[in-house]
Amino acid sequence: MKPRQIEAFRAVIEAGSVTSAANRMRISQPAVSKLISELERSIRLPLFIREKQRMVPTPEAHLLFEEIERVYQGMDRIDRFADSLREKRAGRVRLGCLPSLGLRVVPDLIARFAIERPDVDLTVHVRTSVKIADWVLGQQIDLGISLLRVDHPSVVVEELTRVSAVCILPLGHPLTAKSVITPKDLVGVPFIRLGREDHAEQIIRSVVDHGSVQRRVQLETNLSAVACRLVAMGAGVSVVDPFTAAEISPAEIVIRPFRPAITFEMWLLYPAHRPRSQLIESFVHELRKTISEKSAFFADKGHVQQQTSSDPSR
Repeated sequence: MKPRQIEAFRAVIEAGSVTSAANRMRISQPAVSKLISELERSIRLPLFIREKQRMVPTPEAHLLFEEIERVYQGMDRIDRFADSLREKRAGRVRLGCLPSLGLRVVPDLIARFAIERPDVDLTVHVRTSVKIADWVLGQQIDLGISLLRVDHPSVVVEELTRVSAVCILPLGHPLTAKSVITPKDLVGVPFIRLGREDHAEQIIRSVVDHGSVQRRVQLETNLSAVACRLVAMGAGVSVVDPFTAAEISPAEIVIRPFRPAITFEMWLLYPAHRPRSQLIESFVHELRKTISEKSAFFADKGHVQQQTSSDPSR
């Protein structure tokens, strides 16, 4: 069966006559009749009874027409789905994100994405940077957001942003009198530390703990959000990323810049051997825009030294 033969067959069934079918297809009546005859020969089955100037469909023709319509309806669905893919209204995004962005910033963005694109299959997992790197290496997710830069041929790395850590203090704490907090200010002060294996804690430790300056670690947690909550309850002070700190009400904690600057570099990790979908590109564009807006807000507040990159080549 050839597509043109099927088109002629459908036209005759739907229009009710060869003449009407010819007008619909903009070809001659003999051409329509020839296409129908060729179709009957190809499937070795009579589809019409010729009665004078009329062609009457056989029962088999009606059954064949029903099957062809099911196929055409499937093709229409494929066309609509292709339109959705082109317009970024359908597809799949599997995302792994570090906690500092994965507890509020990315979920907010994912929610907006889901509302605007109800046919998109969205999955987000919040894990450590090490776990996210493992997932990208294993081609298990489409995009990873991590503090850990991965130098491996199976991973494509792009800078997302660089922000400076902040010191968070309970309301009324003596250190709130200072405009900037330094490592010496933390000596003897109950401190809430992130987990020893946490990459953010390793960065903080490299700046804060040196020489005679040692933190008095009171509590330890694996999440910056938990550290912020503990600070709000007066259990100690902490140093965290500005994204997490910004989610706590100013009525609960005080945020101060920390010097020397503790820089958190956040990276986008892509599986190297999988082409990026337009949907992923659109999501990353919105993510960069959101991160840039929040980083600018932090800089305006004087909490951080902003350095956000929108150039993947950096």
